[in-house]
Amino acid sequence: MKRILTAWLAVVLAGCTPGEKLGAPEPGATPTRPTTPTAPPTSSTRLPALPDTEPDVRVGITIDSTRTSIGAAVEFDVQSVNGRVLASAGAGEIWQFEAKEDGRITARYNDRNVLDAPPPVRVVPRDLPFVTIDGRQYRGEVLLLSTGTKKVTAINIVDMEAYLLGVVPREMGKRPATEIEALKAQAVAARTYAIGNMGGHENKGFDFYATVLDQVYGGTADEDSIVSRAVRETRGRIISHQGRPILAYYASTCGGTTAAIEESWPTRAALPYLRSRSDRIPGTDDDYYCKTSNRFNWKTEWTRQQLLDVLGTTLRTHTRGSVTSVASVDDVQITSRGPSGRATLDLKVDGRTYTLRADSIRWVLRPTPAGGILNSSRLYNVSTTRNGTVDHLTIEGGGWGHAIGMCQVGAMARARAGHSYTDILKAYYSDVTIASLY
Repeated sequence: MKRILTAWLAVVLAGCTPGEKLGAPEPGATPTRPTTPTAPPTSSTRLPALPDTEPDVRVGITIDSTRTSIGAAVEFDVQSVNGRVLASAGAGEIWQFEAKEDGRITARYNDRNVLDAPPPVRVVPRDLPFVTIDGRQYRGEVLLLSTGTKKVTAINIVDMEAYLLGVVPREMGKRPATEIEALKAQAVAARTYAIGNMGGHENKGFDFYATVLDQVYGGTADEDSIVSRAVRETRGRIISHQGRPILAYYASTCGGTTAAIEESWPTRAALPYLRSRSDRIPGTDDDYYCKTSNRFNWKTEWTRQQLLDVLGTTLRTHTRGSVTSVASVDDVQITSRGPSGRATLDLKVDGRTYTLRADSIRWVLRPTPAGGILNSSRLYNVSTTRNGTVDHLTIEGGGWGHAIGMCQVGAMARARAGHSYTDILKAYYSDVTIASLY
């Protein structure tokens, strides 16, 4: 497998830091009118000093587990990292891998020992490049690490483009052919995110988690013909600003206006390509590309007890343990709004005031203590019913996610309206170039 990381990544990606989790996609937007997919641009800007070959990525699938099951539909070899064959398996066999106290990796099949070797080891299928890890099929091969006393980690090593085949359907969903340009935009954004975050978990031996901690990756079971076409037709393309890959954040629904990075995440420095951008449809006064989202407008309510239960949990985390319980909520008020409508709240609890800015509102004012976070920090109205203290809280807002970068539901509508994927990306990211990396 290819491995292209150290030298060129250090030079080209200086200043690119691993990103926060990207937003989840909006379920089931309904297409309105078809569009004819456009071909990739005939001219491209090529980044300097980069390789012209596709890198491979390492995805942590089973991490720090007591056991993992690895197999393939074809014969496969277990190899040392220098390629020496340590053991071989027949087609369809599923081996149970574990780590011993001394870190050596063992495997069993049909109640017999078939491997005992020092880590790491590779599972390499013959003929067809597919493996199964704990019952799910992936392209590529598997690297097995011993990560602690009797703990093993299974890492899928796969080409970048094959990785995207399992990412894009999870991040945007399976969309109709009328929305392929949105899928292309998502593929380019996901590829850019991956390029910018390779090596992000080097201390664990891999680049990405297969979960919401990075981009969700489902392997071959999630692949889709239209998504695969979108990945193929944008092969190697990334979003760049001044010759560097951008931090390609995206979220489900911006609610009419995307947010600058420092507006949603006040601790982050401003970036010239992550500015607030309107999602309004040209020629209209109050119509937006993402208006089809079922969370374009929303309302969330809490009773007194629900609010106490939520804040008793979330404020403990927010204040790093200085708040251990909440007896009363005295007031909740919007004190300011940013350019895109992301709010700052003053939350008065037990006589003390806590200022919540932008995305932190979503984590503190959860709908339920153990549930997901609030849809967005784009707040229209906060109202309370009071009996000395707050008895009932209602928040009305718009959008779903942090709203930084590409609005996924807006991208779908733009695709249906005939926009190309390059038009879509440039609508959400400022002063960028769609560049060919390989």
